[in-house]
Amino acid sequence: MENGAFGGGVDPGGLRDADDVKILICYLLKNLKQPLPLQTLAEALQQDGLVNYFTLADALHALLLSGHVDQVEQDGEKAYKATRLGAGTADMFERRLPLSVREKAVRAGVRLLARQKRDAENKVEITPSGAGFAVRCTVLDGEDTLLSISLLVPDRAQAEAVRQQFLHDPATVYRGAVALMTGDIDAVGGMLPRKPPVE
Repeated sequence: MENGAFGGGVDPGGLRDADDVKILICYLLKNLKQPLPLQTLAEALQQDGLVNYFTLADALHALLLSGHVDQVEQDGEKAYKATRLGAGTADMFERRLPLSVREKAVRAGVRLLARQKRDAENKVEITPSGAGFAVRCTVLDGEDTLLSISLLVPDRAQAEAVRQQFLHDPATVYRGAVALMTGDIDAVGGMLPRKPPVE
């Protein structure tokens, strides 16, 4: 079974051994210092083909039973964090894992947490309107709304393009709006990506 369903989706250099996967889970949770829901944990460890989902699920269950990982409530869903035992195990055995695997896992976890934070602080609502689609982009800071912009675009494709562009870099949209509204146009030029010179 290990080479079948339990080995599928693992790229060369990824982990197939259940004990190595347990160490990687503890290592990731220890280094991110933040509980992770199963979906985030799975995405972090699967996006670079580091582990198989079934092996991950089995390893996580075993870690819960052994006391290496605790289950906590976070934003209304179950999340997992390393216990002192799990963090100690990660410290003791991390060198058993290839450095590239450890680095990819932490890098993916940091990216996912940053994306989740950005998505929580920045909202986009798309609603059909008589003349097309209304797109409302909002930058939040806790309970405060820093910026809210509404656009009317002719079709769903353009609405999705606005959503993706805004969520890609909402800070630049915010700084650009402030620069334009305050008249500090010079500040805008430094924020826009430079186009390669035409030859």
